[in-house]
Amino acid sequence: MKNRKNLKPINMPVFLSTTFVQDSPSQWGYSRVDDPTRLALENELAGLENANHGLAFPSGSSAVTCLVMMLKKGDSVLCHHEVYEGTQRILERVMNKFGVGFDVVDFNNAVKLNKAIKPSTRMVLFENVTNPELEIIDVAKISKLTKSKDILIVVDNTICTPIFQKPLTVGADVVVHSLTKFISGNHDVLGGALMTNDKVLFDKLKFIQQTLGLVMSPFDCHFVSRGIKTLELRVKRQTKSARKIFNFLKTHNKVVRVSFPGVSGIVSFVIDKNLNARRFLKRLKLIKIAQSFGGTESTILHPRSMMTLAKPLDHNFFRLSVGVGDPGELIKDLKEALK
Repeated sequence: MKNRKNLKPINMPVFLSTTFVQDSPSQWGYSRVDDPTRLALENELAGLENANHGLAFPSGSSAVTCLVMMLKKGDSVLCHHEVYEGTQRILERVMNKFGVGFDVVDFNNAVKLNKAIKPSTRMVLFENVTNPELEIIDVAKISKLTKSKDILIVVDNTICTPIFQKPLTVGADVVVHSLTKFISGNHDVLGGALMTNDKVLFDKLKFIQQTLGLVMSPFDCHFVSRGIKTLELRVKRQTKSARKIFNFLKTHNKVVRVSFPGVSGIVSFVIDKNLNARRFLKRLKLIKIAQSFGGTESTILHPRSMMTLAKPLDHNFFRLSVGVGDPGELIKDLKEALK
């Protein structure tokens, strides 16, 4: 067999080296600072959000941690009153020890939002589609309300995904992702990301990331990159299937309320108070009880027993993440469980 010197891999190689030979002492040569596999993924992530810069982290929580570590004592963060539980814990139970404040308000109420902004407010952090109630927050509207106040606008785009919105194009300064969810999409890797167009901001975040060692491993970068290849196909199929399930649930006499924002494959719903929530879950066959969402498998979460919530939810409230399976079979599964 001839030696094919010009073979070029169609996938980015996984560089399993923590240190690299340097041509000179002034070059980088350590994977915590930069790694070829991670750099390739970060460029892909930036491209997804029409950003100039991207950073990949070992989890969504570590991405948020890097972000809020830019703040100093006396600064405060303002969040929508439905904030992801991991973000809430970081701000309430970790950053408060460093004198960083944390406030919540209804971002869909402009009057309350304006009143909640204090001289110490340095950042507003919110999901454009909230978890688990699936409220929609208007990024452009929040940007107009806060931009003149020199406040950093951070949008968690995990549920909506870049397929349905690119927040940097409508006023956000930074986009956050849990790569664990739709972007990787296979329930097999933890990851987080930050994307921005601001070079000064990027340099600050990059310094904190490499100083604290908040970097994603090469293998995990490979898995996320693989997921990106099918992101649009998966999300569009999941959204189409979720719409069919939404149409079924909204007409079912045992379903009190159902929400579907029309982006991604997530549906939330409340079943009749006379039905037992745990029994309903146990009767499901195809849909699995699980914490996460956004993967190819269909999963369901019962927030009252599986999440730490900033505000109480109905005991019979559920969040359904629709996978890529046959929606007809999933509807049949729900129908049997609701009997």
